[in-house]
Amino acid sequence: MKLYSGYISPFASRARMAVYAKGLDVEILRPPGGSKSPEYLAINPMGKLPCLVTDEGEAVPESGIIVEYLEALYPERPLAPADPEEATRARLVARIGELYVLGPLSKLFNQLDPSSRDPDLVAGVLKEVDDGLTHLSLFLSPSGPYAIGPHLTLADCQLVPTLFYVRALGPLFGKDWIAGHPRVEAYLAAISDDETVARIQGEMMDALIHFQKTGEFK
Repeated sequence: MKLYSGYISPFASRARMAVYAKGLDVEILRPPGGSKSPEYLAINPMGKLPCLVTDEGEAVPESGIIVEYLEALYPERPLAPADPEEATRARLVARIGELYVLGPLSKLFNQLDPSSRDPDLVAGVLKEVDDGLTHLSLFLSPSGPYAIGPHLTLADCQLVPTLFYVRALGPLFGKDWIAGHPRVEAYLAAISDDETVARIQGEMMDALIHFQKTGEFK
């Protein structure tokens, strides 16, 4: 199988994290010519990252769908808890992270330049993200170390890349979201020694530094 990915993308990082956590032999590639090139559009007409291509040549786009596909195909190292209630909570936590944290947070990528920043838009996004982290705190495991109890799950695959940008973008807008949400802060501290988490965070940091220096996506 092949996974077309970008290391700076929180969506692509979600899919890579599942691949790493499950120990799968998946070739990770950049889209040929970029995500809007004719070559890549022939693979994924949506022109989005990530996209998994199966051994049969079938394209599977969208990060959450990729994670669930890999979970169904390779259940040996599960990312979904066996208990139905915990499995539901893992999906809920991932959904909150995707819709209520990463969703509004993504609006800030066009507001990085202070000279062209829309103050009203930024103020609204800052509150949206803060509210999303409050919602997230309600459902994170109080005992940890992972989002849902003692094992890494599909919830962590979503949260780790999302919270990477919560931590990275906050100071650029004079905001320390993490410090304002003790349970989220405790979660990030608890998972910091996990090898898969460290690998994803390292890849994203390298890609972000590369972008800041060159303006090129990695």
